[in-house]
Amino acid sequence: MTLDLARLPRQSRAGSVRRLELPDALRGFALLCAPVLDLLCTSALEFAVMSAALLALLLGVSFATRVDGPGEKPGAVRLIARRMLKESVAYRHLWVRLLQASLAAGLVAVALPQGGAPLVLALFAICIAAFVLMFQQLRWRRWLRKLSPMGCIWSANYLVQVLFVLGLFHVLEPRFGLLLGVAVPSVAIAVLQAVFSCMWLARSRPAALERVRLGGQAG
Repeated sequence: MTLDLARLPRQSRAGSVRRLELPDALRGFALLCAPVLDLLCTSALEFAVMSAALLALLLGVSFATRVDGPGEKPGAVRLIARRMLKESVAYRHLWVRLLQASLAAGLVAVALPQGGAPLVLALFAICIAAFVLMFQQLRWRRWLRKLSPMGCIWSANYLVQVLFVLGLFHVLEPRFGLLLGVAVPSVAIAVLQAVFSCMWLARSRPAALERVRLGGQAG
């Protein structure tokens, strides 16, 4: 079965759909959402799987929205991902299908004897698809766009989260367990990152902000 790119919608009938701030907001939401889902993790392996999935999403969004060089043509998968992010309303049906598939995968994971990691990954995909669908609504977008600063500097925020979790895992986990020793503090640091990212970018000069944005697209 092949996918005909010529049949894919190029423009939404509902008006402008080029949500250029969606990739940044999505990265910020992923950084905020992953530590919350870590509360469901019960082993170090599940923490590692969740961190790897988060990094894959961050890199995937950056790769899909990266500016092409002269004469460079994006592949089919990258082209579809770029359109789904920058023209999300026109590709709403694909996001709905992703949400439905993630829900089905989550139900299957619940039935598995050792379905901890698959369940967390399915919930992560559900959150991402639901976020994009909510971002298309004006009343929600006014609030969700506040996560864009966190996504603009996603590489620094991700590195801080990983180092923070590793430090807590070695220092506190033997005493308090994964829940109180790692997961709960990780949620707190993610919330603080969202606040400080907004404050840092709000005080930055326009040129510095543009460099951060371009760096996020190139990353």
